[in-house]
Amino acid sequence: MRLAHLADVHAGHRQYGLTKRADDMIATLRSTLGDIDDRDVDAILLPGDLFHSRDLRPKTLDRVETALTERVRDEIPVLVSRGNHDENLSPREVTWLSYLHRRGHIVLLEADLDGDPSDRFSAFDPDAPGEHAGFIDLPTDDVDGPVRVFGLQWRGARAPDALDAVASGIEATNEEHGDPAYTVLLGHFGMEDEVPTLGGTITHADLREVREFVDYLALGHIHKRYDAADWVYNPGSPEAHNTREGREDWEHGYYTIELTSESSTGRDGPGVLSHDVAHHPTKRRAYARIEFDVTPYDSPGDLEAAFREHVESQRETIETRCTKGIHSKVDGSPRAPLVDLRFTGTLQFSRSDLRTGDLAEWTEEACEALYVQTTVGVRTADVQALLAELDDEEVFVDGRLNTDALEREVFETIAAESEYGDRAEGVADVLERAHTMARDEEDTEDVVELLSERRRELFSGMAADVTLDVPEDPFAERTSETDENSDATEGSRTDEGRPEPPAAGAGTERATGGDAMDSRLGEFASPDGGSDAE
Repeated sequence: MRLAHLADVHAGHRQYGLTKRADDMIATLRSTLGDIDDRDVDAILLPGDLFHSRDLRPKTLDRVETALTERVRDEIPVLVSRGNHDENLSPREVTWLSYLHRRGHIVLLEADLDGDPSDRFSAFDPDAPGEHAGFIDLPTDDVDGPVRVFGLQWRGARAPDALDAVASGIEATNEEHGDPAYTVLLGHFGMEDEVPTLGGTITHADLREVREFVDYLALGHIHKRYDAADWVYNPGSPEAHNTREGREDWEHGYYTIELTSESSTGRDGPGVLSHDVAHHPTKRRAYARIEFDVTPYDSPGDLEAAFREHVESQRETIETRCTKGIHSKVDGSPRAPLVDLRFTGTLQFSRSDLRTGDLAEWTEEACEALYVQTTVGVRTADVQALLAELDDEEVFVDGRLNTDALEREVFETIAAESEYGDRAEGVADVLERAHTMARDEEDTEDVVELLSERRRELFSGMAADVTLDVPEDPFAERTSETDENSDATEGSRTDEGRPEPPAAGAGTERATGGDAMDSRLGEFASPDGGSDAE
């Protein structure tokens, strides 16, 4: 038996507000499912975050449903558990995952953590699927017992307790239904021991009881590939979702798991089958990082000339990366990259004269980029000298640092040195209030509401109306999606690096180009030619 394991598809993610990136997520899903189909698997495991948003655009649901219909054979079950992005904003009887489950596109697996161990996992019944099942048995040919797959939904900080309940539930299920030949558990959480800086909440100690019953822990949630102890596997998201994830040392892809009855040296799982796990990279858009140190330049003119020369020196490297097999178009030509542009160092002139928006726009054209994400991490001489210039009596009270006064001075100095310098006091006030709310762990929505309200007050002439780019018929196919090798322009940008809204009367959907889909493998060819082994 052969299984495939992918996670964190995040269908519908319009990264940077770009429709093109939402297209990328679907194209990568279609490509990955096509590649998996070539490997002749018996089931597909997907532990969480099939969708990016809890409340979907109709078009996103339609495209996922179409991908599952066209790229997965009817006899291949797609076994899914809920991730944090799949959760609903409010309790509902029917979620989009349960909708797909009832339609027969997936088998949604969840645990009833409030019930007795004997009721914790219900068996999947294709004739009466309900809203979800607890486990499914996949028949095997050469051994007694099935491959049994359980699902645990996203539990956040409560995951350790949930895992204990899962262990007792699996034990009770096996007592009632017989021992399986091999057991898989789908889970959506990170391993603190393996990825300590990436938000892991579970340790190997938390898995001790589960390990007695589980041969393969199929994880999602962390977008970077890692595996541990020959039974914990996390494939990494098929696409990168931020600049950090776009680095070359972050592996993204999916696993294939070959199950055999042959003995495996050192294996200590509970089942009688052994596994051989291989990781396969997925096709995705390339990221490129450009860093520029502003320190040596005394004037805006000198800085901009040096910046252009620096970017030109990076172009060949960027193009080479974009033509790599996992990043290129179907015909091997480079795809437009996402550029992570970072300004660092100490600025020798006024911050308001550093025109990062203009430089980002020029970079987008020079590198033929889909989008340039700009990060300005520069310091100014005024900010650096701030501590030295402040009156000791103001900064220190009774020998202790007056952090409130210091923060206020920093906020006012930063605001004055930014493009919002003519509203420095107001901007500093917003920064201070937002910082206080965050420090006091107030609700995120309250912080957002504060920022939105004060933005409208301070910059009423700059606040553009929000436009939704849902066409009248969200299920209509666009003709541009059939052109396999074009990369349409995503529209112009403002000085702040944001895409401009479409002109009045213009079509609201950005041109997609042929990076969308072909008739066989989405927009992509298989990363390794579609063979059964890498």
